[in-house]
Amino acid sequence: MIKRLMTLVVFITITTIMMSCHSSNAGVDAKDVSYWTAPSVELSRFESKIVEEWNLLHPDSRIDWKTIPAGTTSEEVLLTAIATRTGPDICSNIFGGFAAQLADAKVLVALDTMPGFWEVMEKRNMVNIIRNNWFYNGHVYVIPVYVNPEQMWYNKNMLDKLGITELPRTYTEFFTLLEKVCNSQKVYGLTVDISSKWYKRWFDYLTLYAAASAGEPYINVKEKEALFDNQAGIAVTEFFFNVFEKGYAPRFEIQDGFQKELFFASIKGAGEIVRTQRMYPDLEYVIAPLVVPDYYPVNAPVYTLAESKGMVLFNNAHNKEQAWDFMKWYFNGEHDSLWLELTNYIPAREDLVSNSIFTEYFNTNPNIKFYAETLSYSVPLVLTPQTVEIQTILNRELWQPIIFGLKSPLAASRDANQTIQRILKSGP
Repeated sequence: MIKRLMTLVVFITITTIMMSCHSSNAGVDAKDVSYWTAPSVELSRFESKIVEEWNLLHPDSRIDWKTIPAGTTSEEVLLTAIATRTGPDICSNIFGGFAAQLADAKVLVALDTMPGFWEVMEKRNMVNIIRNNWFYNGHVYVIPVYVNPEQMWYNKNMLDKLGITELPRTYTEFFTLLEKVCNSQKVYGLTVDISSKWYKRWFDYLTLYAAASAGEPYINVKEKEALFDNQAGIAVTEFFFNVFEKGYAPRFEIQDGFQKELFFASIKGAGEIVRTQRMYPDLEYVIAPLVVPDYYPVNAPVYTLAESKGMVLFNNAHNKEQAWDFMKWYFNGEHDSLWLELTNYIPAREDLVSNSIFTEYFNTNPNIKFYAETLSYSVPLVLTPQTVEIQTILNRELWQPIIFGLKSPLAASRDANQTIQRILKSGP
């Protein structure tokens, strides 16, 4: 997959140069702006309404909306579409690493150079989010639409049966509790995804890394330095090694194991709440901060990783001004209460808990409010164009070996770090 992605990026660069005078989306009306979004039922509820409203207000500058066509991954589909000049003007399903990859290929507009950019960021109350997390090579290429932080879930019935009222804070406390619960309830301790798909590590290893490192990144992009064999990286590797070594997680997949009450604990994002409520309405659980290594300061806030997808504008957009007008309107801050209501995903803004437009929603959705309250301590994915390659190596050199006991935690951390370090030093 990495080779295919790299080949497509090279192809994009070449075709961008050779075909810069040609317009994309030949099948779209010349006045229309082509807009692609995630193939998600929840997100499509919002996008269909927002596009309909825009088109009613702007009949001479309509949005031609569709979800990203089916394929191996959304990223591969988009790369192919860009290279063949069949891609959209705007897309809103872009994670930071992919945006960096596209920026290096010179196919994205630097959005902070567009008129009114910072005014729009102020209206949506996300100036600090952008300044602290979304600059790449001195510019902003993607505006985050939503964030999806991860936290711990515990089965409430199991806690109640054992009279447990205090949830664990450290790894030692967590394993002590697992021994008590698993032996008495005959369940597994923690759901862990054994998949080697590169993006899966966002939701387990890299999430706990964010907690163990107090929000420090796992890659120093500026210095091209990998940080997987530092104190935090080794601690997290040891944690997952012990989960499997002690039998608290199976070495095979159980679909929705936590929801089926076959597991005591799980690491889950805010996006799982509504799905779980819909499919498993009788499940009761407690949400708590992530567990941290024993060395972690007692009174320090616990950080987490927050998957985030955002919107980009392509350089070859045939109606760039109209496209930017739509983006400014989309992010003006007035649509986020509707966004929350229809998608149940947390919008990327800094005033969620304090802004009265969200009060009613959070009063009826306290679990999602818990996630919103943690956004100050939620860090995004590292912005590097080598994301896929880095996390593929992480799976090969660290994740799979510790799952099956093929390496010690120290060796796995060292091997992954050395290999990723070489990739960083040889990369762009």
